[in-house]
Amino acid sequence: MGNENKETILKVEDLTVQFPLREGLLNRVVGNKTVVNDVSFEIGKGETLALVGESGCGKTVLIRALLGIDPKTSGKIYYDGKDTDVMTKEERRSMQYHAPIIFQDTGAALHPQMTIEQTLMEPLILAGWKDEAKRKAEVKRIMDQVGLDETFLNRYPHHVSGGQRQRVVIARALIVQPEVILADEPISALDVSLQAQIINLLIDLQEEYKMGILLIAHDLAIVRQIANNIMIMYLGQIVESASAQEIYKNAKHPYTKVLLTAAPSISRGINDLGFQLDLKVGDTPDMAHPPKGCPFCTRCVFAKDKCFEDEPQEELVEEGHMVKCHYWRELETE
Repeated sequence: MGNENKETILKVEDLTVQFPLREGLLNRVVGNKTVVNDVSFEIGKGETLALVGESGCGKTVLIRALLGIDPKTSGKIYYDGKDTDVMTKEERRSMQYHAPIIFQDTGAALHPQMTIEQTLMEPLILAGWKDEAKRKAEVKRIMDQVGLDETFLNRYPHHVSGGQRQRVVIARALIVQPEVILADEPISALDVSLQAQIINLLIDLQEEYKMGILLIAHDLAIVRQIANNIMIMYLGQIVESASAQEIYKNAKHPYTKVLLTAAPSISRGINDLGFQLDLKVGDTPDMAHPPKGCPFCTRCVFAKDKCFEDEPQEELVEEGHMVKCHYWRELETE
């Protein structure tokens, strides 16, 4: 997926994350809950990869596993070409430093008793910046880049708006001059006008810093402006992946098509499919007890007997476009 000549910053191969299932008074382990299931991808310099899926599908756990916050069960993670399994503590700390997370909940991400200036100073102090005047100059520079003036420096997080707090969180991530940013639903808590502002800000800053971005979202409309490539996640699995252009114009998986039709701003043209897609009545299955066969079978309006028995394998639609669906070819003529 993507340009073969790109400078890869983050590479993930067959990443799986499982948590033990415990039951009974003795809290005994009775099985495993697979939250991230055999996921692979690459992010290059200046490239945005969007990971899209409903809440609870495993997106946040994937980010936490990348940084070692949640232990991976199997698979490989390479940062700047180095296997994270053999990194020293200093190398892993450097990776976490240069691959910061932008959280959805800015209230939890910012210390309530630290001013914005103190919040932005902290990573510079940890990085060994001893000259206070230089630290202050760098803080003012990054504040200007995210569109906040010096009057915000002495304010506390609860004294600024949600959109302004998100700009502070972005500034804190950028002040370390990251190679890649892991953005976990960074705008979903904001209203539509602020969402557009923050996305445009990320686009401008990416152009300047040439950083990679892993953008987590639940809405395909949100990532349309910024994503180069998109992965669609359902119950911990990637069910479709392609360039953004391919996803919006030539989606193959029924779940991807549902996500497209659910986004009013991009649904025009999707109805050319000849039908209005929806989900079967019912909730998303529990990851602890996933359905046999295709993970999407219990909610797919096109599911047939085979879907309930056999798990679909990855199929190549064309170069760079993968789908996991038994009947994606037949659906083209439905």
